[in-house]
Amino acid sequence: MKTSISILSVSFLVAVMMSSCAINKETVAVRQYEINNSKEVSATAFVKYADGSVKYFKSLKLVIGAFTTPHLLGDGVTKISPKEIIAYQNDQHYAISQTQIVGGRQTFVAKETLPGFAVRISKGKVNVYSKKFYNGNAGIDEYFIQAGNDGKIYAYTPDLMKSIIKDNYEAMAIFNHDDDKSDMMKKLQNIADVYNNSSLVTKN
Repeated sequence: MKTSISILSVSFLVAVMMSSCAINKETVAVRQYEINNSKEVSATAFVKYADGSVKYFKSLKLVIGAFTTPHLLGDGVTKISPKEIIAYQNDQHYAISQTQIVGGRQTFVAKETLPGFAVRISKGKVNVYSKKFYNGNAGIDEYFIQAGNDGKIYAYTPDLMKSIIKDNYEAMAIFNHDDDKSDMMKKLQNIADVYNNSSLVTKN
């Protein structure tokens, strides 16, 4: 009897470890550029609930799979549903619910984060977020902009970005660079990085 229990326990642990490794590899593969540039890797894990309360964890894992309802697992035991929270941060990224975003499409397509959440890919005086939506054929990236940490998050438009960075000629130079082959995500990150790190905030 004890032998049977031991075998079952070992089998369960192996299955969990294999599942965890598969999720982590997929997450890193899908959004390696964003993760590397989000500067959230060493941050404290937490979730923010709709009432504004925050709960911290030593670890916060994203659990996804074909036969699993996507959720977060805090410290390996606390199951957290996407409907319970408006934002979370783990060792991969900071993400915010689309319920906190003005404009944009409502979607529940996601691989690197909880469905319906946008990942922050640039952080600072201007924050840039990325979220996928399904256009009928494939998952397409949609972007969002926030001026400062307390500003509202809006669906990206060229006019919105221009209004935020207009006094920084370095960021504007990247913004005005007309390159049809440029990657939008990379371009927005470059604009944000220059704006966030530059001390040149005037054209005069």
